[in-house]
Amino acid sequence: MKFKLSIILLLLSLISLNFYFSTKNPDKYTQSKINLSGLSGSTSYLGRLEFWHLLVQNGDWTNAATLENKLNPDQVTTYKLNHQPQELQKKIDQLDINNQKTADDYIELAKSQSLLGETNQAVDSIKKAHQLDPVRPDVDRLFYLVSN
Repeated sequence: MKFKLSIILLLLSLISLNFYFSTKNPDKYTQSKINLSGLSGSTSYLGRLEFWHLLVQNGDWTNAATLENKLNPDQVTTYKLNHQPQELQKKIDQLDINNQKTADDYIELAKSQSLLGETNQAVDSIKKAHQLDPVRPDVDRLFYLVSN
């Protein structure tokens, strides 16, 4: 009986300690969920937007889609065009068709490839951009960053 009581007390103290630290220093998910359920409209919206960003940054586009109807469509669309894998692949396909690529085209291609995890192709695109415009400071900096 004493053994069961001590285990129950230990579990209750661990739960209390966990609750205390989760409310004192919540992680990003917990903080955004707290803001999401806030009574203030602006806090609730910002919490929803932050939670949506966390979901899409972790690649959970399906669950993020459930929040989209309660967000500003312009914010969602812009972010999706620049980060959603299908949209990035469309950008890459459009840029690949172009036979007269500029350094900017190769930089945009490298950005999309990098976001899709195609690191080797992104490095090749940066090298091609550097070949086209070796004196441009941003291209030069990227080239030497990936070369080392």
